[in-house]
Amino acid sequence: MIDKTQKIISLLQRSKTMRIVYHIVFWVLVVFFNFILFSWNSEFREVTIIFSLGLLPVAILVTYFFNYTLVPKYLLKKRYGRFFLFSFYTLLAATWLSFLIVFFALIFILNKEASLDPAVLHPELQVVTLYFIVFFAIAIKQVKRAFVMQQEKSELEKNKLNTELKLKEAELKLLKAQIHPHFLFNTLNNLYGLTLEKSDKAPDLVLRLSDILDYILYRCDEKRVLLSDELANLKNYIEIEKIRYSGKLKMQVDFPSETNNLQIAPLIILPFIENAFKHGVSNYPGVAFVNIKLHLIDQTLIFKIENSKNQVVNATSNHSKGIGLKNARKRLDLIFPEKYILKIDDKTDSFSVNLTLNLEEQ
Repeated sequence: MIDKTQKIISLLQRSKTMRIVYHIVFWVLVVFFNFILFSWNSEFREVTIIFSLGLLPVAILVTYFFNYTLVPKYLLKKRYGRFFLFSFYTLLAATWLSFLIVFFALIFILNKEASLDPAVLHPELQVVTLYFIVFFAIAIKQVKRAFVMQQEKSELEKNKLNTELKLKEAELKLLKAQIHPHFLFNTLNNLYGLTLEKSDKAPDLVLRLSDILDYILYRCDEKRVLLSDELANLKNYIEIEKIRYSGKLKMQVDFPSETNNLQIAPLIILPFIENAFKHGVSNYPGVAFVNIKLHLIDQTLIFKIENSKNQVVNATSNHSKGIGLKNARKRLDLIFPEKYILKIDDKTDSFSVNLTLNLEEQ
């Protein structure tokens, strides 16, 4: 921790030193620029030096006053009235000082009893040069400030996105953790019912449950699984429900034979099928129905399920708000943002779900 702190302090000191060096280099270049400009068509090297060095402190004072006082304190805070007023006074004072330098050069030449220097005859040249240097330095500072602000904004947005991503991943793990016990609870109830009946179908159910547990515990840790594996797991679950409700269930299942190496989030469809059996079959007085159809159009999965509905039982419970469906909705929002369409139709005697997903290839 101490080493890191020392490194940070060292970097800050180095950065501050480099800034000072950059500023010194800039103003040295300004002196050379002034010297070259004012030495053009001039008889007196002394006059050139007076202009070059005399305008330098004026340019430095005005530039830093704009960059570190007027711009951040007034312009960036949208106090435009005071900014323009103080800017006017500052430039007026700078103009007055530049004319004083011209007069000083004029006195110097007259004391030398020589002809007037051409630069002295055009004092507006000094004022224009001064303003050019000042505004050029201000422009450099503001461009740098805008660049730094943009970098800070990008860094903040990046940190915000990373934080949101971590929160989404944590919430997704929590939802997946809720799916497993919810599924196991329902399936163990099925197995318990068959053992009470001493059904010969119980061993087959245990075998299929073993396959499902293997899928959930060892193959569902990835963000995506093969659609073919997911459909195989759904078929096992459906067969378990067929075993449990044989004789009181009329069912149609239509799954595609080819999945073209498409991938899907694990256990994203299972809650809708669980919900159909739990609410549409378990307490239905007669022969219930469940119709499941899943087909592919290119990389778009279209899933439809419809089940019967017990009007007496469902009058006291909300079919569309079970924990399984809530989790399914949240997982769809997290994993397939703006890439799915979910429509739920809760009718008097039936309940249906239509889900459209855009999948990706392996």
